[in-house]
Formats: sequence, structure tokens, C-alpha cells
Amino acid sequence: MKELCLWAVGGGAPKDCVPIVKEFAKFMGVPIGFHWYNWHVIPFDNDYPHYFPAKEGFAEGVRELQQAGVFVMPYINGRLWDTRDKGLNDWQFSAVALPAATKREDGTPYMESYGSKEADGSDVKLAPMCPTTRLWQGKVLEIVLRLFSEVGVNAVYIDQVAAAPPVLCFDKTHGHPLGGGFWWNEGYWRMLDAIRNAMPNERMLTTECNAEPFIRWFDGYLTWHWQHDGQVPAFPAVYGGAIQMFGRAYRGGATKDLALRMKAGQQLVFGEQIGWIDPSVVREKENAEFLRQVVRVRWHLRRFFYAGEMARPPKLLGDIPKVRADWQWAGEWWVETDAVLTGAWKLPQEGKLALLFVNVSDEPVRARLPFDAAAYGLAARRLRATEVTEHGIRPVKSLPPCFELPLTFPPRRAWAWVLEAE
Repeated sequence: MKELCLWAVGGGAPKDCVPIVKEFAKFMGVPIGFHWYNWHVIPFDNDYPHYFPAKEGFAEGVRELQQAGVFVMPYINGRLWDTRDKGLNDWQFSAVALPAATKREDGTPYMESYGSKEADGSDVKLAPMCPTTRLWQGKVLEIVLRLFSEVGVNAVYIDQVAAAPPVLCFDKTHGHPLGGGFWWNEGYWRMLDAIRNAMPNERMLTTECNAEPFIRWFDGYLTWHWQHDGQVPAFPAVYGGAIQMFGRAYRGGATKDLALRMKAGQQLVFGEQIGWIDPSVVREKENAEFLRQVVRVRWHLRRFFYAGEMARPPKLLGDIPKVRADWQWAGEWWVETDAVLTGAWKLPQEGKLALLFVNVSDEPVRARLPFDAAAYGLAARRLRATEVTEHGIRPVKSLPPCFELPLTFPPRRAWAWVLEAE
């Protein structure tokens, strides 16, 4: 999980997704992760948590992808039980799940809907389960262990745990203080402790979004919601290396190609694992080639992101153009960034610093790079600069500890310098 640099997302029957994911992985030339949705017979956001049986050939598809260097991570939901959990029928909700569901003050269960429909066209109504209850803790444990033991997946994505806010549960039989409180997170902690204690070695757990209370228990956070104008990498600056962050929502629209470059470039400099992208992007030549070079630069630098820490991004001097694209997070969603995105990651214990640059625009950009080694904790009379591109690593020059260099950043290009004492 620490070394992965790229994620594809898709799903459905193996015959529909396995070939394109293999093609995507082969083109990229590095190990990748695949987030597999709709691997189960039940519809999405419907009849939860009865994920088994899986679609025909699922286990075989998992093995085929693994043999191609793909780490497979199926989706499950970590919060919800469908109130009509077998088509239009209440199968196990009232008989089994209701006592463990979150309750309002009047004793009725909370319900949520996410756009999924029952066969009669009505909304699927899902009950958020109380994470303190043994029933729900045991149910999630059972599902995760079946995926690991029976199917052999590399990871399980447990949706909503670090995304959805706590529900104010008033069920006295659960044994927690009524309303809100510490107990909500502690319930998930106990659930995740049990899973981690029982799961095989060399497996991964991930969840949606990046709430701080769960960092100890998850290996990765799906940061697909980092889609805002003017955002800064505050979370990676604190937690980079402690947990792996992966994924932006890559979407369509008239400016989707520029938006793709902006997102992938920002992911690189922020230290995220790239993508969470439809693998069919491999059929879009320019987008696929840009994505591949960003991923391969990250691959060469991967140790900085899991064993190092973020440093202050270099600030270029000069007239840096802006780029603007519709990221389509919620309808039209315009985001503006510099044409050249910058980042810095260091390995203090090794005395190494990586400066990253991505020109996401269609034009070359000329600027000056000021640098002071002391500001990054590098004590040296001379610095050795090694250039990192998608093609590999090569020494380029010797530099003084303080300098200001004119640089030209080629269009649609990602590269880095690694600086260390000579």
C-alpha cells in the first residue's frame, strides 16, 4: 500500500472490467490498485449488507488481475443496512438488524437515501447502524474476512467510516451515552481492532475521506473530495507517510483533459497516490501519456512519500500563468491553479530533498527558482542535483547551497530534482 502510485476505479462483472484494467496496468508499467465496485449480485446501495454471492467469476478475475500486477480492493459499506434488504421485502432488517440500528429519541430508526431505487421505483432506505453494537461489528468483520479468505483480495474498502458524521443515537440498549459523544468513534475503533487482529498479513484496509480519528486503523484514505479552488495540502503536511492518500474524482466536460492534468499534477506534489480513474483513459493517448509520466515520476520517488515528510513547496519567481478548468465536482465546478505546480518532500534521515514540478498547461513556462538549503535542513557546501523523469534518474549538476536559477518548464511535463550533499 505504501508503494502503490496509481489507482483505477470501475467494476461490474469480471468480463467487463478485467481486460481493460489489465491493459491499463500494462501501459502504466508499475503496480497499480483497482477499486472494484459492483462485484456483488445485489445492486449498488441496495440490499446491504448481503454482498454474497459475488458475480460469476469474481474470484477468478481477482486472481487474473493479481497475476498482472494489480492489487484488488472491492467495495463494501461500513455503515448501512437496507430496511428492505431482499428486493422489496424486509428480510433480516427487522428480525436481525433493527436492535443494532441507530435510533431517534422516539425510538424509530434513522434512515438515509442515496439515489438508489427499489424495483417499484421507490427510494432505497438504508439505516445507519450503531458502531458500538456487537451485531454490526461482527457483520462487518464477517464480510471483510470472507473477502480476504474466500476470494483472496488484497484490500477491502469500507465506505463512509471516515466520511459520514456521527448519528445521535438514543437507543439505551446499546450501552453508550445517549446522543453524541466519544462512543461513536470508539465503536469503530473496536470494530477495526477486531478486523485487523483477524485479517491475514499483507492486506490493506481503506475508507472514504480523511477524518483524523481513524488514521491508526486504516492504510489508506480515499481523498476523492479534494476538489476545491485554492486548496492547500494541510492534511498531507501533517499526516503524509502516516497514512496513504489516494484518489480524486476524474470527470468529464469540455475541459476534462486540462482538469485531468491539474488533478494528477496536484496529486503528485501533494504526495497522493495518483488516479482513482476509469482505466479506459488508456485509450485517450495524450491523457494516458501524461498520466503515465506523472505516475512514473512518483514511482521513482515513492520512498519520499511513505518514509519522508512534506516540506514547503518552492515558490517560483516570475510571471506564472494561471490555468482554469471545470472539475465537475457538483455540476460546473471551476478550479484555478498555477500552470506550474510545485511540491517538496524530504527524507531527513537520509539528507535528501525532492523538489517536484508539473507544468499542466499547453505552453512552456519560464521562471526563476530561488533556493536556500538551510531552510530545508540541508547542511552542505555543495549540493548534488539528480533529475527524475518518467524515464529514470540521472545526475545533472552540482549546485551551491543558495542559488537562483532560471528554468524553463516544458508543457505537459512532470519532473523533479533530488538534492543532497555532495
